[in-house]
Amino acid sequence: GDLYIANTTADEDIIFQSDDGSGGVATYFKLDGSSSNLQYFKDLLIADNVNLLIGNSSDLRITHDASNSFINNVTGNLTIKNSADDADIKFECDDGSGSVTEYFRLDGSAGYTVVSKAINFTDNVKALFGASHDLKIVHDGTDSFINSDGNGDLYIQQFNDDKDIIFKSDNGSGGITEYFRLDGGTTSTRFEKKLRAQDNIQIQAGSAGDVEILHNGTDSKINNYTGDLIITNEADDKDIIFRSDDGSGGTAEYLKISGSAESIITSKSN
Repeated sequence: GDLYIANTTADEDIIFQSDDGSGGVATYFKLDGSSSNLQYFKDLLIADNVNLLIGNSSDLRITHDASNSFINNVTGNLTIKNSADDADIKFECDDGSGSVTEYFRLDGSAGYTVVSKAINFTDNVKALFGASHDLKIVHDGTDSFINSDGNGDLYIQQFNDDKDIIFKSDNGSGGITEYFRLDGGTTSTRFEKKLRAQDNIQIQAGSAGDVEILHNGTDSKINNYTGDLIITNEADDKDIIFRSDDGSGGTAEYLKISGSAESIITSKSN
């Protein structure tokens, strides 16, 4: 039959003791009758390839195979929980220099996840945001994409006072340079490189696109659709000058509105 080791005295224990390695004895573990639990006072060594089994059907298994360690759950969810107020769950690993460092933590006092090392999304693996994955960021091995293909608009915002949103790209010489910025200090859009509208693409001004500038592949046009078209030079004593082809491969002045002479000067005959 079975072998029973029992202590029937109320609230008393069964205590297992052995040599402590220093000439005395020490408690290694005990069955605590008052608290109804098994208490360990020394390390519990599970040998290589031997599972620590938890659950009636051995649902949770912890093992080390002499090279790697495994936590394997085979039934239901695996929940890692820290119920201590304002405390964290920290994930640490080798730092590449013979020590360990924190990679990320679930910060219980701050109420968010703190990432302390870079997160590498491999090619074609998306970073998804929103309950329906409305925003996606991905690199496909060649190009990078920020895709908003769910609900609403895509906002890029800068909340710092007098600061900018700066757009940079390759400068054609192995470096990068600024092409344009949304200047929060001057409240203007500032271009540092040419702005090109392709053929038949209009540059419009006015809430209803009242004035437009375009090149149709053959000719260039300035079209105004609302009110007067006013051309003004606000610089003191400066002119408005009209130039065109001179018939010899260059350009020549045909008409000048002279701000200093307060006159219209024609330089070519009618």
